Amino acid sequence: MPKYLTITLLLCLCWPLAGHGADAHRIYVQHVEHGFASLFQGDNQGAIAAFEAALASESEHYEIHHYLGMAYAQEQFWKKAVDAYQRSLALMPDNIEALYSLGVAHFRMDAWEAAVAPLQQVVALSPQHARGYEVLGKAQVKLRKYADAVDTLTKALALKPNAAGTYQELGTAYLNLKAYPEAIENFKLALQFGPVRYAEPHYGLGTAYLRLSTTVGAPSRAGYREKSREEMRIYQQLQKEYAEYERLSRLTRTEPKNLEGWASLASLLIYQKNYAEAVRVLQKCIELAPNEANFYHGLSQAFVNLNYPKPAAEAAQKAIQLLKPVSESSRARLAVLYNTLGSAYAMQGDAQNAVGAYRKAIELNDEQPYFHLNLAKLYESLGRHELAQEHYRAYEHYKKMAEQQE
Repeated sequence: MPKYLTITLLLCLCWPLAGHGADAHRIYVQHVEHGFASLFQGDNQGAIAAFEAALASESEHYEIHHYLGMAYAQEQFWKKAVDAYQRSLALMPDNIEALYSLGVAHFRMDAWEAAVAPLQQVVALSPQHARGYEVLGKAQVKLRKYADAVDTLTKALALKPNAAGTYQELGTAYLNLKAYPEAIENFKLALQFGPVRYAEPHYGLGTAYLRLSTTVGAPSRAGYREKSREEMRIYQQLQKEYAEYERLSRLTRTEPKNLEGWASLASLLIYQKNYAEAVRVLQKCIELAPNEANFYHGLSQAFVNLNYPKPAAEAAQKAIQLLKPVSESSRARLAVLYNTLGSAYAMQGDAQNAVGAYRKAIELNDEQPYFHLNLAKLYESLGRHELAQEHYRAYEHYKKMAEQQE
């Protein structure tokens, strides 16, 4: 919560009290305190009730109208939020954050024209307000004022240069201005700074390459069309993944004991390299099926990728425990587990146990090239060059064999 919340509350509490008015003000203060406590706790409904009660007692507090609007916005009561922000601004017209909040609320209601005026005031009053430029630029894109959007979004990026969504919007503005090289540059930056598996920039790139293909000569045309097809293929794949993620998320919310749903969601998250969320989902899988080695293995791999070697090692050890004694059907799975365990030990600087785990993986499946590669790198770091070269040779040999079989 921003620091000005505390300052506002102190101002409210420090006003002088006298006679009957003192009692009324004390009730107001109690409602305000309850409202802030509810906001801190994420109880937006409680905050709404408390701030409404406070303002029924004393209505001339612009900051409380603003916070009431914020609570409405958290519950997506956008029309009520707009009304609250406007009451706040009637009392304090130059309140920058209330102006920004009003602009955002209008934007969320798809009232893009209405969003522009308060956001323009924000950046006029505070030229370093990156969020104001961002939302204003997005509104201008929605209104098809693309040249204005380019100017606004460029200013936003000067203040906040790693904002993937702003690059995406700027790419869209350039695309509609038929400035295709600039559009491509910005869509690529959106991918560079954006989350893993960010779909929308691929669609933008596919569209820009396709349109660019109509403006160039025959030698370049086919190349741009091929790039367009590839970007659209990626976009469609990511859209399918997102739809599956939404389906599985809904399924696990409505059926919290559906193990198959949780397991499928975990597999998708690992595939998407969303390891932080995968940890939470795999822990739920383990809660439902505490003796399933695969869930501990997935948890170990997620922790390795998050650079948490200690819990990674613990999860791998638990999975190995559950798979023993070794059988023909479990050898390959155990080999992968020992390799993961070796990586976790190596990350902790425990070279002795890492070597032992990697060697066990190779003992169980000596034709897996990457087991040899991991052990070779570890031996190299330990200065044991002859052993490192031995396993580098094994890696090259088994890698070549695998490629020939493919």
